[in-house]
Amino acid sequence: MCGVCLTGLSAKVMPLSAPDQLALTVVGMSACLGCVVRAPVTGILIVFEMTHEFSLVPALMIGALVSETISRRMNRLSFYDALIKQDGHQIEHVKPPRDLQGWLQLPVSAIANFRPVLVQNLNADELTVLLKAHPYQRFAAIHDGVLVGILTRKEAESAIAERRQPKLETAVTCLPHQTIRELQSLLIDSTAFMVVLLDEPNGKILGLITLHDLLRAEVSVAKDIE
Repeated sequence: MCGVCLTGLSAKVMPLSAPDQLALTVVGMSACLGCVVRAPVTGILIVFEMTHEFSLVPALMIGALVSETISRRMNRLSFYDALIKQDGHQIEHVKPPRDLQGWLQLPVSAIANFRPVLVQNLNADELTVLLKAHPYQRFAAIHDGVLVGILTRKEAESAIAERRQPKLETAVTCLPHQTIRELQSLLIDSTAFMVVLLDEPNGKILGLITLHDLLRAEVSVAKDIE
């Protein structure tokens, strides 16, 4: 629609034929995907599939790349990344090594979330505030600074509704020097699909690693190898 409006206005001050206006409108479609989704190649392919006009490809490429460049200067996040951050999730961009074996030997700190949300009070009012403030499904629970277990959102909601103390799942822990290969086994053993990173045995919580963190990182490795 922006392409239609701009070409219509431009036609008032410069000689643009109907095919010219149509071409610029189609370029606007590609430019929109380029700046909002930041997927210029995808935008070019989608628009080309709709038009089947090879002559439009250079214009589509220019429109997508220019719009994406402007978008990156105006906003650091794409539309989808912004939605994820708005929902309270922290975006971590992993830079894996070039080979899978090297990746498996990396320390777990390479993919850990070092800004964990911790449960310090299992009171119903405190839990209600916590669940409203954060969209996560699992939380590490501590008492006097010591890890005591994992609280799931489902269990917290049930405990609040039934006015009882929530039950905690057993926490699986690891240390910063342990490898991602070891982490895989620990995640399998964890009923909460979460491993808590400690600075030392029975020590302070440094961060969390979930199954999602591991899968996302391994997908990045696979793409890098390809």
